[in-house]
Amino acid sequence: MRVLILIDAKNFEKGVINVSKKRNEFRYIDFYKLNNFILGYLRKNKQYSQENLVHLRTYFYTGEYTDKLIDKIEKHLENNPKEADIIKNILERAKKEKEKQTTFFNYAKDYYFFEIKKKPLQFSYSDTKIIQKGVDVQIAVDLIDFTYKNIYDICVLLSGDIDLLESVKTAKELGKHIIIFGDSSVTAEEMKRNADFFIDVGRLKEEELNEFTHVPKNY
Repeated sequence: MRVLILIDAKNFEKGVINVSKKRNEFRYIDFYKLNNFILGYLRKNKQYSQENLVHLRTYFYTGEYTDKLIDKIEKHLENNPKEADIIKNILERAKKEKEKQTTFFNYAKDYYFFEIKKKPLQFSYSDTKIIQKGVDVQIAVDLIDFTYKNIYDICVLLSGDIDLLESVKTAKELGKHIIIFGDSSVTAEEMKRNADFFIDVGRLKEEELNEFTHVPKNY
């Protein structure tokens, strides 16, 4: 059976962070190892134990820290000296996140069957914060497109966003298996109910988490 993996980076990372906090530790995700963990986990399921599971591709959806975003925040800082402290904190964080993200993007170029889909992050002047737009829409559109093109048999969706509910229902109605993998804290109850099954990150054993996450040695 053909396995497709769709990752909502923000949603999945938030779930792993929540799990880490509950265990009084810090973990970061190794997306290079995630594919093997997911396929290995599925093979342990009775329904798939006799199936030949083949990983097709992983799509990684994320908001992108761009130069344009940094410029907008810097201009907002110039025009709003009274909010300087707040805006400076946002600017510093954005620059650090952009550097980290660029490093990850460069590493990910060498990942097999791994494609990054980016949407530029936006800066809200009224709310003075960085916001992500369009990622969930892109995931929903791709899920439906891949379904109608009959590209996959099983989709492992690493997102619990309620905005994906209708696309999940449609894919199931067209005979596809939809598995949601994430933490309960960031997964809508209706998404859990409508998935063929839900893999709860919070219920994974330590050794299972270690297969796709790392605790820094100096932590």
